[in-house]
Amino acid sequence: MSLPHSWKSVRLSLYRFRATRRRRVNPLRDWTASAVVLAAGLAIGASCLPSRPTQDPTAATLIDPQPTSGGIAPAVFALRDTGSAVRFANAEAEANGVIRVGFYDPLDPLLATATEPVLLPADARLLWLLAAPAERAAIRERAASLVVALSSGSRDILESPEFAEFYRDRFIDAFQHAAREAWNATQDSGAWRALLRGLEPAMRNLANRDIRPVVERQFRSVAGRMLRANALSMLDPFTDRPWNTEPIEEALRASLVELRHREVPERAIGHLIDSPQTAVFLRTYQDELVRQLAHDGKLHGLLAELAFDERFRPYADDIVARANALARYAPRLLVSLRGGQDLARSQDLNLVAATVIRATIAGRGDRVVVYMSRSQRDAIAALDRSAVQTLDRKGRS
Repeated sequence: MSLPHSWKSVRLSLYRFRATRRRRVNPLRDWTASAVVLAAGLAIGASCLPSRPTQDPTAATLIDPQPTSGGIAPAVFALRDTGSAVRFANAEAEANGVIRVGFYDPLDPLLATATEPVLLPADARLLWLLAAPAERAAIRERAASLVVALSSGSRDILESPEFAEFYRDRFIDAFQHAAREAWNATQDSGAWRALLRGLEPAMRNLANRDIRPVVERQFRSVAGRMLRANALSMLDPFTDRPWNTEPIEEALRASLVELRHREVPERAIGHLIDSPQTAVFLRTYQDELVRQLAHDGKLHGLLAELAFDERFRPYADDIVARANALARYAPRLLVSLRGGQDLARSQDLNLVAATVIRATIAGRGDRVVVYMSRSQRDAIAALDRSAVQTLDRKGRS
């Protein structure tokens, strides 16, 4: 059975059309079209985001009352009521201490409670200041246990027979040498002579006002008593007899007792300690002593020998264990995403820690803008008042 002529014509037309479609396929043209469509989608998405939030009309203008040479970190954070930090704006420093803050959402509900913009240092202190109270308490607890272990272990080492036999005399010699060198250097610098010159009028007044009347009163009758006690020796000059000095000794003892009863030595020492010249001398001597100890190569070698001496390892086991525990716990707690809430599974880096690490690696003394409530600002200032710098808020332009 043969098909009608019309059906053959239709079949032949379809075959020719399919062959033409196969010959017109161009892969390069298809890929180009896909790329154009993707680029258009990305452009439409990017157009919905602000390119520079700090130049947006809704950006806030802040004034740094004490501008420094340090930069401003681009990230701006806000503290929630729970104390956790979230990035919600960008910052850009301008001339004369002006800081522009562009918000991702000018109607962010955080702005209703986080009303105080402050500058904080973008270093390790920032992690401590923004940590939750429970996190700081946990770190303090571990640090306190380390201090207790360090104190106990050091005492055990210093009281150990190994230290007494091999190190005690060598340490005493090192400190005595440093003290002598510091004293000589302090005398050469003129601090000692300045102390004597400054105290001479005060000591003269003290002697005339408090010491001289007591001595004169006690020695007023010494001459007569000496004559009576030594009359026989004076009448018989041919006999060699020792002089009786007991009246002088009694007058001296009575003078010392009265001076002590009047608290003259205490007042003299107090005046000496309160003198500005004494403070200058002690500070100069202390600085020189520290410098001598810091540059003493023998002392450094002695400390290194003590630190690596295997005989003291049993005394330091507790110190090493607590130090390792603190070294593992504190950084992980401060830089983790969820902090102390889920520390066992928390391995992500939070944005505050990322800002600190970036500034530290770059070697910049950046500061970061953090919005918080007044109570949060006061709590952070109680931890480190020198690190908190409140910004003047000039409204939005």
